[in-house]
Amino acid sequence: MYFWTSGLTALLVLTGIVMFNYLVDPYLIHQWNTTLVDRPSPAQQKIMPWVKTYAAYRYRPEVVFLGSSRAEIGLPTNFAPFAGKRVFNLALAGGTLGDAINMLQHTSVFHRPEIVVWGLDYGWLFSEKIGNTDFDRTLVAQGPSYPLWRAFLNIKRSISMNMTVDAVKIVLGVSEQSCRSLLATYGQKSTQCLERIMKNEGGTAKAFEVVLKKNSPSSPPVNEDATLQTLDRVTQDYCRQGTIFRFFIQPNHALAEIANWTERWEEKENWKKTLVNVIEARRQEGCDIRLFDFSGFNSITTEDIPQVTGKDTMKYFWEQSHYRSEVGHKILEQLFATAPQAESSDFGIELSAGTIQQHLHNLRKKRSQYIKNHPRETKNLIP
Repeated sequence: MYFWTSGLTALLVLTGIVMFNYLVDPYLIHQWNTTLVDRPSPAQQKIMPWVKTYAAYRYRPEVVFLGSSRAEIGLPTNFAPFAGKRVFNLALAGGTLGDAINMLQHTSVFHRPEIVVWGLDYGWLFSEKIGNTDFDRTLVAQGPSYPLWRAFLNIKRSISMNMTVDAVKIVLGVSEQSCRSLLATYGQKSTQCLERIMKNEGGTAKAFEVVLKKNSPSSPPVNEDATLQTLDRVTQDYCRQGTIFRFFIQPNHALAEIANWTERWEEKENWKKTLVNVIEARRQEGCDIRLFDFSGFNSITTEDIPQVTGKDTMKYFWEQSHYRSEVGHKILEQLFATAPQAESSDFGIELSAGTIQQHLHNLRKKRSQYIKNHPRETKNLIP
């Protein structure tokens, strides 16, 4: 009787905890088109792969954005030319190319996207390995049984002690609830959240202090050949099904570009050449696919930093690595422009077999010119 009573009591307590966590749902892991989507959230929202995989399953977007935190922060889903389409930002913080492919394959189980906008990063993010440590691959749908499987995963997650603590904080009103959830902005991290995060981390100037001292960790090597082969295979498969692709190399601030890649500049150039080969192969097969480079040294990426202007913030960047929505809007405009780029604009160069060599040559010249014109900022960044 003692063991039966103890076991039944434990089961009832556990069931109560699971139901409590499931109903409060502090991380919004099973919400879409509910009132909880508009509940204010912490600036740093947790386990985003859980949130976004569920939303993709329910929303079934026609246009998806893929990439790392740069795309998650910078690409706005309210882009006017997409009006009337279901758009969702499926980019993940720390998301590798492997993470992006899994997100694409996941959402395609329910509805194959018509348009894929894909931000690429050189270095460790261009890898097939898991980048976002919360992205459990069991979250990726494998077939029509996913709703049942996902319900099981959500219930299993609701047993977590961390989830219980955060749920209790919400009920008691002591949880930091300072900005809109990513679901409320269709997967993009809101400006409110970014402003709070930057304030908590000391601001834009403090972030650049690290860059100016060149304390950024070096990017670990990755198997680029294997990753490129995977990208080649995925684009071929989706192109055959009629998917439109817009790839772009994401912008960093010019100082971060120098600090991170000066010693590996030639390797990055070769990476861009190989990307062009993949894109050209698809275009020869009739795919609507384009590749743009927004990185390097242009009117956006060479914006003066707070140490020069004396201002607290920047117009185009949150800090050296993440661009603002205003830049993301310019990127989307360029990716889907029907008319040739204005000669006065230097932001965003389309890469092809006919333009890549001249583009790489121009980048080297612009890098040298930037270093020459900014000796104070770059003095610690050049080997």
